Amino acid sequence: MKIKKDAETPLSIKADGRGKMNSAEVSGNVWREKSDTRQNKLTIWIINITIITFVLSAFFSFLSEITTSTAHISVAFMLLLLLIVLSVIFDAIGVAATSCELAPLLSMAAKKIKGSRMAIRLVKNSGKVSSICCDVLGDICGIVSGSCTLAIVIKITLTSADRLSFWISILFSSIVCAVTVGGKAIFKNIAIRHSKDIILLTGRMLSVFEKK
Repeated sequence: MKIKKDAETPLSIKADGRGKMNSAEVSGNVWREKSDTRQNKLTIWIINITIITFVLSAFFSFLSEITTSTAHISVAFMLLLLLIVLSVIFDAIGVAATSCELAPLLSMAAKKIKGSRMAIRLVKNSGKVSSICCDVLGDICGIVSGSCTLAIVIKITLTSADRLSFWISILFSSIVCAVTVGGKAIFKNIAIRHSKDIILLTGRMLSVFEKK
């Protein structure tokens, strides 16, 4: 039996000189196809996360600008506190997703514990969860809280002397940075020790939006 020329033979079923399928060549083609698929998914993910970051950043910046420019300074303080808390919480969720083990959640899912299925999905996609929580939501809250801090400082120092305004600005900005970084450090440690509980709680909250 004659073997067809290479040009007429599909890459996935090329034969060697003895008329047998070249398994190494087939494996190489399969590996390249899988690699291309992963690369395409990664590219789509990067594009999507960039667009989502832009939209969320614009929304939070708009909300912060409206609040700090028109509302009373007490409302601006409350918004700043909310942004700091959200930044710390999202950072803790991202850390918990990457440090949580899957086995306990699988056991809970077998017992049909509420939120366990969503928690499993979060852990299986821990890379994306960490990117969204830490890099997107956490950083957005951090950046917007900086803008909010600046607006509050400007309001406080409108009636102050130039020298006093300078020191108030430095002191207030330092306090906000210290509280944010210190809060993240504390809750990162908590997230590592209680990763299962945090992910399960997050799964329960997100399972409300899950299709039945």
